[in-house]
Amino acid sequence: MKKITLGCLLVISMLCSYHVAAQRLNPSNIRISLLTVAPGEELYSVFGHNGVRVTIDSLGYDVVYNYGTFDFNQPNFYANFARGRMLYRLSVSTYDGFIAEYMYENRAVREQVFALDSAQTMFVMRFLQNNYLPENRYYRYHFFLDNCATRIRDLLLQTFDGMDVPVSESSPTYRNLIHLYLKDHPWSRFGIDIALGLPTDQKTNVFEQMFLPDYLFDTFARVLYHRHPVVQETKNIFIPDQSAIKPPGPITPTVVCFFVLVLAILVSGFEFRGSGLTSLRAAPFGFRVSKIFDFTLFFTVGLVGLLVTFLWFFTDHTNTQNNLNIIWALPTHVVMAFFLLPKHRNSFTRNYFLATAIISMLLLATWIFLPQRLNPSLIPLVFAVALRAFRIFRMSK
Repeated sequence: MKKITLGCLLVISMLCSYHVAAQRLNPSNIRISLLTVAPGEELYSVFGHNGVRVTIDSLGYDVVYNYGTFDFNQPNFYANFARGRMLYRLSVSTYDGFIAEYMYENRAVREQVFALDSAQTMFVMRFLQNNYLPENRYYRYHFFLDNCATRIRDLLLQTFDGMDVPVSESSPTYRNLIHLYLKDHPWSRFGIDIALGLPTDQKTNVFEQMFLPDYLFDTFARVLYHRHPVVQETKNIFIPDQSAIKPPGPITPTVVCFFVLVLAILVSGFEFRGSGLTSLRAAPFGFRVSKIFDFTLFFTVGLVGLLVTFLWFFTDHTNTQNNLNIIWALPTHVVMAFFLLPKHRNSFTRNYFLATAIISMLLLATWIFLPQRLNPSLIPLVFAVALRAFRIFRMSK
């Protein structure tokens, strides 16, 4: 994205002084608007984006302040990202460069021009310029509490202090809200539902809902300040080609988890001969297949449990804490999977998998009553875990 030139920055600095502004410009010639970008195809862009546009037609000056910028070259970028310590920053780009990027990505762009008086205009200009100072432009990103939309929300709340905010008709949870954007991204929804814990199921009010760019746009479209709308004009900057949007593929988490359950049932069937239960020694093929399947199943589920544990206890992500996915994805499965390889299993192994089967069945029985909304695609997978854990217990007697 093309960055603002040094000359443009000097213009902004000049405008942030009442004295110079009075001499050079009438603040009424400065137009400030909110740009809202539609969701993109990639996970990092699927929730949309916001920017603040500042236009001074008499100077040919048109820039966008963007709070959603991050730098791959910052030290320890990937480690900081994983541990919830990634820094975002405020950047400034030309309007044409900003729009060109989203036109290339085929993402709709809408604009809301604000009805500001002179004092409000200069307040916004000073606020943005102060935020753009090197010591202020970086901030600790938080998906729900501090992002490109909430930063602009907070600026507008200060600009229109005492405004009449419309009451939200419902109180969706954070998870409800992000699910709205993941209908065509089943694998992203699946992964996010596993990674995010109980804080994501907290109900939201109208201010909290504005962590999403579209909700910021929709809310301020209805806001009144001294009984007048704060938005004086709304424009569609770019309308995308809908035919270029790709539908989701046929291989979804639900399909994969049902496939695992079918395999679990088939593997269990290999352990039967005739009409009765036989020993594994009488079914060497079934014995080998079941060992491979069970080791793969419980080791993989255990790895998911380790990820849940890491995100819960060893990162700064607050929304990954108290994650009830730990009930089915026990991290101890990673170790216990290796106890499935010996031919003779001890009493601890038998009791461990009996406990696993009981816990899994209790989870399924109480699924809809849990305070955390678990992804429904997991249900056949948890059935598979319960089935194979119980079979391991029975066959180890």
